[in-house]
Amino acid sequence: MSKYKVKINDNDYEVDINDLGDGNLEIKIGEKTVNLTIEEVLQTKDSAPMPKPKIESKQAEIDPTPKPIPEPVTTAAKGKGEVVKSVMSGTIISLKKKVGDTVQIGDVVLIIEAMKMENEISSPIEGKILEIKVSPGNSVHTGDEIFVVG
Repeated sequence: MSKYKVKINDNDYEVDINDLGDGNLEIKIGEKTVNLTIEEVLQTKDSAPMPKPKIESKQAEIDPTPKPIPEPVTTAAKGKGEVVKSVMSGTIISLKKKVGDTVQIGDVVLIIEAMKMENEISSPIEGKILEIKVSPGNSVHTGDEIFVVG
């Protein structure tokens, strides 16, 4: 049983919530007790019916299939530098370097906006920017080539 103190309209109340199992709750406020299901608590007039909770065993199965992770950098043809790929989908909002600029590891080359956040994309190696494959305003997807440094 969990006990809570709540304040409603300047009145203090003590609320006891008891989990009866299988998605059933017993809620006690003062001398009144109400039994509800989790679906009833979360349901609103405008929402679709909620699915019944699934009862799962305590030993969860682990999916042995590894999920692919995009590689941000791949080696280009010999003498051509390294191709840097986008690690996220978003919109190019600015270029901080131009072709021919010398960069150090960690120098910001461009900015991608994703989910209303600005993300700095840096050079993974020292060298010169050999090619920039995007422009401000371009949309990119995870894995798209965005620049070459060598």
